[in-house]
Order: sequence, then structure tokens, then C-alpha cells
Amino acid sequence: MWPLLLKFIAGGSAVTGITWLAQRWGGRVGGYLAGFPAVFLTALAMTAWGRSALTARHILDTMVVASLGALAADLVIAWVAPRIIGRWSLAIGLTTLFTLWATLAGTSLWLNAR
Repeated sequence: MWPLLLKFIAGGSAVTGITWLAQRWGGRVGGYLAGFPAVFLTALAMTAWGRSALTARHILDTMVVASLGALAADLVIAWVAPRIIGRWSLAIGLTTLFTLWATLAGTSLWLNAR
């Protein structure tokens, strides 16, 4: 239970802090800090915690490879988000962006599993 709670607190704190900094110092700083791998590193550390070295290594290697597809999808979303949000309402734009991300990342995951 503690690892899950710690993951929730660390991830939530990182997102909240970066959002606050972006609002205070602008999108350039926020975008730069959003690339900081706090959530990813926390997920890796919490996944490895309490496992044998061999088991942890196998799981972490798989997580890193699988995250590459999500990272590529993130880059696409970062490029198209300003265009979509600017044209449509926030709700439709976010729904479209999430669907696009899920499709791209899911396709990558599916290709990686083959």
C-alpha cells in the first residue's frame, strides 16, 4: 500500500508543481520542466522496490522499452495540442488529444508485444 501511496503523492506533486511554475513563469519553463522524468522515475523505483534484482531488471527493461512508444505519442501530442485546443472547445480538444495519444501509444505497445 505504501509504494502506491508514495507513487501517487510524488506524481501528483510533480504535476502540481510544474503546473504552478508554468503559470508563474510561462509556458517555456513549464514545458521544459514537464519533460522532467519525475513520474517515470518514481514508477520505475516503486516497481523495483521489494523485488529481486533479476525480476526487477526484467520488469524495468520492459517498462523502458514500452515507454518509448508513449514518448513518441507525447511528442506528437505536444506538437498538435496548440492547434487542436485553439480550434475546438477545451472538452472536445482534450478528448481528441487523449484519443490520439491512446491510439498512438496503444499501437506502439501492440507492435512491441509482437
